[in-house]
Amino acid sequence: EEGVIKSAIEVPEDILKISKTAQPTSSELQRYKLWLEQKYRSPYTGQFIPLGKLFTPEYEIEHIIPQSRYFDDSFSNKVICEAAVNRLKDNQLGLEFIKEHHGEKVELGLGQVVEIFSEKDYQSFVKEYYANNRSKRAKLLLEDTPESFNERQMNDTRYISKTVKGLLSNIVREEGEQEATSKNVVVCNGFVTTTLKHDWGLDAVWNDLIFSRFERINLLTDSTVFTAWSEQYQKFLPTVPLALSKGFQKKRIDHRHHVMDALVIACATRDHVNLLNNESAQSGLKRYDLQRKLRIFEQTSYFDVKANKQVEREIPKEFIKPWDSFTTDVRNELEKIVVSFKQNLRVINKTTNKYLAYENGKKVLKPQIKGDSWAIRKPLHKDTVFAKVSLQKIKTVKLSEALKNPENIVDNRFRNEIRRISATYGKFDPEKINKYFKDRKYLYGNTDISKVDIYYFETENAAVRKSLNTSFTEKTIKESVTDSGIQKILLNHLAMKNNKPELAFSPEGIEEMNRNITALNNGTPRQPIYKVRIYEPIGNKFQVGYTGNKKAKYVEAAKGTNLFFAIYTDDEGNRSYETIALNIVAERLKQGLKAVPERNKKGHELLFHLSPNDLVYVPTEEELASGTKCRIEDGKANRIYKMVSCSGYQCFFVPNNIAFPIAQTAELGANNKSEKSWDGIMIKQICIKMVVNRLGKITT
Repeated sequence: EEGVIKSAIEVPEDILKISKTAQPTSSELQRYKLWLEQKYRSPYTGQFIPLGKLFTPEYEIEHIIPQSRYFDDSFSNKVICEAAVNRLKDNQLGLEFIKEHHGEKVELGLGQVVEIFSEKDYQSFVKEYYANNRSKRAKLLLEDTPESFNERQMNDTRYISKTVKGLLSNIVREEGEQEATSKNVVVCNGFVTTTLKHDWGLDAVWNDLIFSRFERINLLTDSTVFTAWSEQYQKFLPTVPLALSKGFQKKRIDHRHHVMDALVIACATRDHVNLLNNESAQSGLKRYDLQRKLRIFEQTSYFDVKANKQVEREIPKEFIKPWDSFTTDVRNELEKIVVSFKQNLRVINKTTNKYLAYENGKKVLKPQIKGDSWAIRKPLHKDTVFAKVSLQKIKTVKLSEALKNPENIVDNRFRNEIRRISATYGKFDPEKINKYFKDRKYLYGNTDISKVDIYYFETENAAVRKSLNTSFTEKTIKESVTDSGIQKILLNHLAMKNNKPELAFSPEGIEEMNRNITALNNGTPRQPIYKVRIYEPIGNKFQVGYTGNKKAKYVEAAKGTNLFFAIYTDDEGNRSYETIALNIVAERLKQGLKAVPERNKKGHELLFHLSPNDLVYVPTEEELASGTKCRIEDGKANRIYKMVSCSGYQCFFVPNNIAFPIAQTAELGANNKSEKSWDGIMIKQICIKMVVNRLGKITT
């Protein structure tokens, strides 16, 4: 490289830049190290990476396991690849990306095209080029996001635990204590709480609490695989089939396990921790004093062969419960627990950016902007921007309607006939022309023209460019592609593949279509097609702005930004519903108004509004009839639901205590949420909003 730089030949700008830099940046050094490790080749295409382009935007550092799915910014999770390939890979794992896009052609610009590895070639490449790097090889061949803690997370956890121990010691330290950790802070691990839960009967309590969910999913799936008979306990216990067992933990499916753990830790003493730590370490110190203090002993007898006699002795069994009714009390309290969730509804706030400036020889902080400046704390819309389009379409109407604008009639011969008849009358008169054809029984030659096809323009549509893929069925092409010429080519190609999109628009099928594009276009040459412009109704999309070309650009609300679901009532008490879009909320808050309008467009009054994580109570039929209010202490916690999301007139919920579904989409609904309660009631129609204070206490 040095020889090339010092020679007389022309050297690329990027190489000159590096040669003149006194010290390469850490990013450049990392690129260079990755390039050497990969032996100058891209791991997803196998193409050589020229040194002259290594430090240009054409190549990027890519995370094998995407940071959006699993934060790992280590060197072992990085490779160098083409920028266009990195954009296509998006948030997929390496092997996941290869399986979905193998054989696909990717345009790099300036006529350069690379092909994604096949799965077989990719695995061979990884095993050969990363033979000495076990960690990176494992990540490149990973089929699912790792579930275990990585080393960085373990170190973070250790540091956090140590810091928290010191902070808590400062709160509970007694006068005169000099130790770093106060004697009133007891540190225990998961093994201690697991052992105590088992000995105190809380495992059985937990199984009973969650058992109804497993029975319900058996009914929903018409199976018996979610419960199993236990010979030891002589009853059915919750379980999951083998296909769902990976990573499944019965404890984690319900938020109340935090309460159970807290109860166990609160009742555990330093003696419990010391005894179990000694046993776990297989210490020679038996601590019989603690055994007698903490455990139940059982009398047993056995024959001692050496002594040649029957020996009786006491053996330590499970730990003594904190009090006699401990297990029953825990179950009763867990059944009454209502899980509440912290709200984060900050949409906008005033910015307070300041800068240092000199005034009268002194440094002072001055605001960057005079007057009010607002910052929106949620994404306003998705990245994709749609353009408003007017599309010429055809519809069938009565002749009298078509004659209002005869130039829009599709049939050219019939248009000319109307012009000829108009000339005989001296001017165009729709009523006379309609009567002319009515007298002839609406016949033009042998064609019935009582109804004719006319052109019209649809203006309420928004279009965006999309890559061709197997989702382009015949119906999609006809109803979504804006360009009629491209429509014709795609339909001709699809017909040649027996209307099978998975064959026609696979990477190989698209390549074949572009080779034969002239024939598919009736002999007229044209450029290859990789992306097409598709349209859809504007619907819930909103304008980017109101001036210039922004008024013709539309965007969709980003996922998770519908923060307010308003429930209105008319004079008769009938409810109506509306999701208040984020852009409307931001505008209202900026003007000093409430986020949700007090009345809707129909004049109905606001009853209440719901936001994600709000709790609602679903009254029973008896409560609705009598008008009585919910009493949580009466065992009604199972009728409280958490609001999850909303869209349009729909609002979705899950029971308040559920943390994770037992089986995806099977237990809670199509998207792991539902509009209905578990007894089939439409929640939004009768629910009552519950007010929870900042400490999680239900006030109404």
